[in-house]
Amino acid sequence: MAPSMIDDVFELLALAETLEEQSRIEAATKYYEAVYLMRRYLLKKEEKSSDRDIRQLLEEKVRHYEQVAATLIADDASRTLTSNSYSQDDFSLTPLHPPPPPTALHPLASQSPKLQNHQQVNLQKLVGFANQKLSRALDFDEAEQTEDAISTYMEAAEDFLEGLRLAELDEKDSPAAIMIKRRLQSTLDRLEVLKSVVSTQPSLGKVVLPQKQMADYPPSRIPPHKLSAEEVNILKASSLIASGVFLPWSDDDARNLRIEMKQSSRMYTDPNGFLTLSDSQKQVFHRWARPSEIARIRYQQGTSKTLQEIVIAKVITPFTIRQKYVTDCSFVASLCICANFERRFKKRLITSILYPQTEQGDLVHNPAGKYMVKLWLNGVARCVVIDDYFPIDKYGNLLCSHTSSGNARYLELWVCLIEKAFLKLSGGGYGFPGSNSAVDMFSLTGWIPESVLFAKETDQFRDFETPPERAWERIMSASSFGDCLITVSSEVDISEEAEAVGLVTGHAYAVLNVIETRNGTRLFQLKNPWAHKGWKGRFSTKDLTSWNDFSFQTEVGYDPQKAAMCDDGVFWICWDDVLRYFQNFHLSWNPDLFSHRTALHGLWPESQGPPQDSFQIGENPQYVVEISDPAVETNPSLWILLSRHVTKEEQLEGKIDDYLTIHLHKNNEKKQRKWYPGRSGDCIVMSAYTNSPHVLVRYDISGRQDKYLSLVLSQFNKVRDIPYTLSVFCTGHFLLSRPPKDLDYCIVLKALWSNRSAGQSMEDNHITFSVLVEASCFVEFRVSTSTNIASNIMLIPVQRYGDGLRQTTSKPIVDSGRYRHGFAVAGPKSIKPGPYLLVVSRFHERQEGDFQLKAYSSRRLKIEKK
Repeated sequence: MAPSMIDDVFELLALAETLEEQSRIEAATKYYEAVYLMRRYLLKKEEKSSDRDIRQLLEEKVRHYEQVAATLIADDASRTLTSNSYSQDDFSLTPLHPPPPPTALHPLASQSPKLQNHQQVNLQKLVGFANQKLSRALDFDEAEQTEDAISTYMEAAEDFLEGLRLAELDEKDSPAAIMIKRRLQSTLDRLEVLKSVVSTQPSLGKVVLPQKQMADYPPSRIPPHKLSAEEVNILKASSLIASGVFLPWSDDDARNLRIEMKQSSRMYTDPNGFLTLSDSQKQVFHRWARPSEIARIRYQQGTSKTLQEIVIAKVITPFTIRQKYVTDCSFVASLCICANFERRFKKRLITSILYPQTEQGDLVHNPAGKYMVKLWLNGVARCVVIDDYFPIDKYGNLLCSHTSSGNARYLELWVCLIEKAFLKLSGGGYGFPGSNSAVDMFSLTGWIPESVLFAKETDQFRDFETPPERAWERIMSASSFGDCLITVSSEVDISEEAEAVGLVTGHAYAVLNVIETRNGTRLFQLKNPWAHKGWKGRFSTKDLTSWNDFSFQTEVGYDPQKAAMCDDGVFWICWDDVLRYFQNFHLSWNPDLFSHRTALHGLWPESQGPPQDSFQIGENPQYVVEISDPAVETNPSLWILLSRHVTKEEQLEGKIDDYLTIHLHKNNEKKQRKWYPGRSGDCIVMSAYTNSPHVLVRYDISGRQDKYLSLVLSQFNKVRDIPYTLSVFCTGHFLLSRPPKDLDYCIVLKALWSNRSAGQSMEDNHITFSVLVEASCFVEFRVSTSTNIASNIMLIPVQRYGDGLRQTTSKPIVDSGRYRHGFAVAGPKSIKPGPYLLVVSRFHERQEGDFQLKAYSSRRLKIEKK
């Protein structure tokens, strides 16, 4: 080892040892840097018999210090858990992990207050360059170009290391630094595997590591609270949809399938029958066939030169996925993104939902033809059981989405199986009407769905639109750190231009990569799920001008001439053209970004509350989030996801009349129910109504004024009962509870203002009620009127029961405040025993109409109209 490198290694190790008691994360970082230098030496050093002892010693040191670093990080995590303990009630959430990196929640620059602006920009670009090189290394890896893969992995590791040093200028254990360390370690691990393979056997030739070497990546880990009886009934009811009953997922089902596969030889056929075919499938449909039959037909027809091997997943990559006869482009785009995630980050995501699996988590082919797929719908993961019959034409070509072509050496099933399960859950047929990728991605992964509609104009945009620069920052940051899966949808009104530029209108495309080059060019790598028909505009294979700089091609990792030889639907497009031809992004966020999260299930009956909540929201379902004091100081991110449950009728009719949203209101330590909508009710986030199954609200806590927040569900024109799931995610600790229940006793009275008496006297404009309180209690009064009448409520002490306004000069002790149209509420407030006068008044004297008064109390009251 070169003297300078030796010095660097010993210096890093010595520094790490001194840091162990002060900062375990910082010490682990220094150990990893020393390990990186030793690995780098081993990779570049030719093996000689004379150096065997030194090499063996270094390899032992690498393993030893890796273990030391991992132990330090694990120990630091356990300490974090202990220090985060917090008393909990109701729907409170126990922290299960140390706080994860929030880098993908906001642009990286906003997370590094100690870095100068140019350093923030440099860090984000440097991580982007490292990810570009890592992506190219994966391409070389997949193409069995092992030497090129090793050198490119080395370049990526060097950039990650430089980024790590820059990130640590902010904080030694900053979220960005932790994320970069994980990416660096993953790169080094892959380098070690490839180097050992080069010296002992032919190249691995597969981008996907053997399953036993891949880390499990559960699609969603929302810690369950103990379900109430009401929640159990809601989930039971939502298990019945158009194509059958789909019960919540149980790991026991997966274990039983593995046992059944070993013990039973009987072929499984879905008792629900075959899925219905789409119109395009019917035109070429020949028969339903199992994989073994398909392989035999292809061999007999001469489509395949050999009898194909049946495999579940040979190579997980987005580039071989093909959509043809099924109109589920959003779903196939989601599959592509999930496959790309596994390929880039070596984490099981899409392959973790398919069963049977071995005890080690490897996918296996079931000769009996029975499979289970874990998909998310109506609040929880569901178990979807399918057989392995697929529609084919007379040549044995699959009429569903698939990967391998007919003349491949193997028949790969993972895409066919997952698509079949998804379509069965979505209504039971290949004639899928279409969805959006955020919804489909949630079904596949349970990740948090978000739709970003970006503004076309940089100086004018609506409340629900995201300014282009802000959209770019969020998407670039999310792509760089691997915490977000992204698809993009093309405009529906560009049909005249679409053919000329090679786009499909109203179509979903998978976003495989997002980069900003050194000259500032912003590029997206997209994939058409059809696996053909690519972009023809700027930066396409036809645009030789944009690609005439070889160094630019090398930086992007793209050869336009080579790409032009095969139209696989994968292309590069610049950010300006994305803004021009596409309307929105669908993002799916890793829930592990949030160390604190919970979910609950509820039902909003149509009869609960008024048909519209324009004047009062008090009867809407409400919840209160309380941010812990330590968390408030860190200004955590709070995300709320409202998921409407899909019904059997909705799937059959395809008509969605439910428009929901969720609003955020400020509250206080009393956690009282919010009654008034909008700013008059302290609303701080008013969200847009949507008939999408998912509504996401994002809010950044800005101080103690946000310690208590009310979450208020809202509908536009209620038409039926709405079952729903509410999921709350936060980077800091919180409690989730409901507002206090109504007081125990309620008296309902009705009265009328008439024009006949309007303006004749003060008492004619006020309708009064005598109230007698026999013991101290809490009271609350609510008045509902027609929408054009503004009213007020006051409770005034009087000398004797039955006294009117003329007999008292006392001031009100309960007052609803300014006059309000449609609804007013006064209280709750504690009052003493005695006689009172309750006054309900109208603002305009000549308005006629009736009203309903509800008087709530913690003890029985005597109340009657005067």
